[in-house]
Amino acid sequence: MVNFKYILLLISITLLAYYPIFGNNFLYFWDDQWVVMNSYTEGGLSCNNLWQILTEYYHGQYAPFNEYLYLLLYSLFGYDPLAFHMASLILHATNVCMVYIVLSKMLKDSRRLEGQSAQKVSFITALIFAIHPFNVEAVAWMSASKVLVYALFYLLATYTYLEYLKKGRSRYYVYTLLLFVFSFLGKEQAVMFPVWMLLIDWLYRKNFKPTKIWRETVPFFLLSLFFGVVTILSQSAAGQGLLVENDSYLLWQRFVYACYAFTEYLFKCIIPYKLSYLYPFPSAIGEPLPSWLLVYPLLLVVILCTLWRYLKHWPIAFGLLLFSIHIGVALHIIPLSRFAVVADRYVYLSSIGIIFIVVQGSICLYNRFNKQRIWLLIFGVSYLLTFGIYTNTRIRIWQNTDRLKYELRELLKQRNDFNVINKKANYETTIILSTKIFPPKAP
Repeated sequence: MVNFKYILLLISITLLAYYPIFGNNFLYFWDDQWVVMNSYTEGGLSCNNLWQILTEYYHGQYAPFNEYLYLLLYSLFGYDPLAFHMASLILHATNVCMVYIVLSKMLKDSRRLEGQSAQKVSFITALIFAIHPFNVEAVAWMSASKVLVYALFYLLATYTYLEYLKKGRSRYYVYTLLLFVFSFLGKEQAVMFPVWMLLIDWLYRKNFKPTKIWRETVPFFLLSLFFGVVTILSQSAAGQGLLVENDSYLLWQRFVYACYAFTEYLFKCIIPYKLSYLYPFPSAIGEPLPSWLLVYPLLLVVILCTLWRYLKHWPIAFGLLLFSIHIGVALHIIPLSRFAVVADRYVYLSSIGIIFIVVQGSICLYNRFNKQRIWLLIFGVSYLLTFGIYTNTRIRIWQNTDRLKYELRELLKQRNDFNVINKKANYETTIILSTKIFPPKAP
């Protein structure tokens, strides 16, 4: 049973942490001027406009359900930043509640944890997810709202799949299939849902030998393959991505960058240090990698070998696999049309896995030690307060373009790699440093 007191508490804390978002404007010179404000958004709720949004690529992107969100908000409120940011916050609060509902149901139905323990772990995991500073970019930057849209349908699809596993009724299977499609129409990261289904099956201790389990997942894998092709085609339409013969990093270099990005995402989920909205590649294409980057593959191997006996335990294995599955598509193994090696918004759903491990481990320590419980409790409360304050502060950085300009100038002074950024993101860098620019419109 879902505890509605927990739901109300999660919503209240989310609003408390994110209330500065109501004073934020659009980022007119940081993608909002073309992602949010375009002829599709202004095209009205006509059949022709809805069809164009669904069937056309736009600047290398394909996220029609996210564009439908902009269209609906514009039709009701015009370009009122308060309405748009409120919609983002509502989506995030809904996702927070869904994380609690889905995780508690999953842990209880799989019998990995008892009812009260499942409720407790799920609530604290959702609470940290609600106020984690890593998630600020996805919520506070309107152009990143597709992360929230895809995550909502992804979590709903997970819930219906759990209902299918419990009740075996075919309608829940159909619901899951439809919600999976809707999730992809929000953002391409949804292609990992079939692998997520298999991880849930593992959590439920299902036998993978019978052919039924594979027959159930084959349609999802076929859809993922199709969606992957759609994503590649959408990027190539803008002269980017895998099908375009542009210069790219060598395969072994992309592997090194993948190890670096994986490590950064992993540790920043635990301790969100030096968060930024811009993490440029440390070297340009065609240049040798900095020697310090080569440490990361070795570091991951050492961690894996040293902690292997602990990593095999189900809470850690489940959390790490949840994290790895969902962050894998953003690790640059396949050349992507992105100029940043790391982006906070891509870890939105992935962070749940690491948060779950931290929460489960903390509760185990709390139950094991009696005399030290008060110190563990003080540390835990301090940890949550720090996250909440950091999140509240970072939202203000996304207030307007001037704040971002200041942050970027400081970053460039520290890193001294403006040329690298300019090579990888000429368009975005020009926009953010410009003092005046006319927002482009959709063709």
